[in-house]
Amino acid sequence: MLSKRSLWMNRLDELHLLTPLRILAIVIVAVVVTLVLRSVISRVLSRTLGLVGAERTRAEARQRALASALRSAVVGVVWGAAVITIISELGVNIGGVIATATIIGGAIAFGAQTLIRDLIGGLFVLAEDQYGVGDQVDLGYATGEVERITLRSVRLRDGQGRVWHVAHGNVMRVANLSKSSLALLELEVARDSDLETVEEVARRLAKKLADDPSANAMLTGAPTMVGLTEVRDDRLIYRLAAPTLAGRQDEVRRAWRMLAHGAFRDGSLRRPLATAAAASAVGQQAAPTE
Repeated sequence: MLSKRSLWMNRLDELHLLTPLRILAIVIVAVVVTLVLRSVISRVLSRTLGLVGAERTRAEARQRALASALRSAVVGVVWGAAVITIISELGVNIGGVIATATIIGGAIAFGAQTLIRDLIGGLFVLAEDQYGVGDQVDLGYATGEVERITLRSVRLRDGQGRVWHVAHGNVMRVANLSKSSLALLELEVARDSDLETVEEVARRLAKKLADDPSANAMLTGAPTMVGLTEVRDDRLIYRLAAPTLAGRQDEVRRAWRMLAHGAFRDGSLRRPLATAAAASAVGQQAAPTE
């Protein structure tokens, strides 16, 4: 059996068909391995990212981004090995090529280590769903709404319309404001204010907030009293907590500020001394002169 096989292979070698057949086999194996790994990656990501209760559109976007990156890496590794094997089959001494490629690859990796760190950071951002397009985030360097996210960086637009590009590798902390479901509401009153009066006014304002059509739809429960949280030189900070829909804290705070402003105007609450002095100075400047 071995002699027959040896003669058969020798005959193919004489016809110069043995090397092409080996190369063809290598290509077929590389294609099969690539297809299998691509399928495995898709299934693993689908099970990992397809969590119960997760937003379907957002999960699919994350899955596509991660699958694309991992598939590209797999294709590069598999076909890189296939090309090296094919070159070896052609009788080329690949020892020098590999040594040169290793030196060049090391130099490139050393120079692109920041880029690699950004890409790895981007993979974790997508895999862990730290934030996505449309979220309000605080990345330390900038705060705003996420407009675009790639493996390397994220693009934000802040409240003043400025566009920020932040590389993932530079982000040490992330605060996803869109996932928060609690709005902290504060009243800053004069330090000598009566706390019982402040609490009574705060309860009245909280009831008005719950009855306000512009804020009611964004509340998931009644505001609760936290109480006095800070005592400063010229003011007291009295705080309430209002449960809200995720990402709707700003609208609730805006409605609360309007109600608080009305309480200061009608005298139910007294402003801190510094604030009152500044408001008085502004009023005097705005008053018409005779």
